[in-house]
Amino acid sequence: MPKEDPMSIRAQVATALMLGLVACSSSSSPQVTVQNTDPASLKVSPAGVATITFTDLETIRPDNLASGTSGSGCITVAPTGPSSFKYTFNGCQSASGGTMSGTVTVTASGTSPVVDSAVYDVTVTDASGTWHYSGTKVTTINPTAKTATITVPQPFTVAFQSASDASKNKTWTYTPNLQADWSNANAVKFWGTYTFQQTQPAGDTLTATIDQATPLTWTTGCNFPSSGVLDLSLPPAKAEIRFNTSITDATIQQGCGVVTINGYRLTLGQ
Repeated sequence: MPKEDPMSIRAQVATALMLGLVACSSSSSPQVTVQNTDPASLKVSPAGVATITFTDLETIRPDNLASGTSGSGCITVAPTGPSSFKYTFNGCQSASGGTMSGTVTVTASGTSPVVDSAVYDVTVTDASGTWHYSGTKVTTINPTAKTATITVPQPFTVAFQSASDASKNKTWTYTPNLQADWSNANAVKFWGTYTFQQTQPAGDTLTATIDQATPLTWTTGCNFPSSGVLDLSLPPAKAEIRFNTSITDATIQQGCGVVTINGYRLTLGQ
């Protein structure tokens, strides 16, 4: 793993869940209304699931892991080869407010570009049940331009087991096609697209778009994104996820992990 990588966000971690969206009849495009807008319902809705999961998986980045080990007691690291490291999570906080356990093994190759291959075997436990993240994510880094691309070579699985009702168990495939920029050492920016497809039982595919003009931004010292906009589409319904620096809370850093889903507030990590 390249020691010179300047991204320095701490890795504590987050889990997201998706919005229950209902499309109402309209002239040309559906109006989207949100049912059950309390935080617990927002987390387990389709928009909540896709947002929290995305936030978890893209907060657990190779650069984040490297910086997090020096400042977080919930992460330990052990070398597994000349350029391979296993990071172990013990009670790190997820976006859903749950706790994270398991491992991410990162192997680096090349110099320009640097290719980080990260193998995930991570479980998040919260009040609703357990979430298991498994698969390989590849980050291809241009160290000169301080940019990167994020993809998966094969399906990346997110599986949920309900704590109370097995009929609610579900599995999704997460497929990112993202760009990152850390030319500003204090702010890592992400944009691009990802899909979140329900595979068990067979279901719909949600598509998320992050415009380069309003990227998701992780700032130094913030466990969750502090600004940016996610547009989610689950035809015929749509949702806007906004990480909003204008929202303040006496208990958290300004804008750090405060989200609105179609205008309804959710604070990550709670």
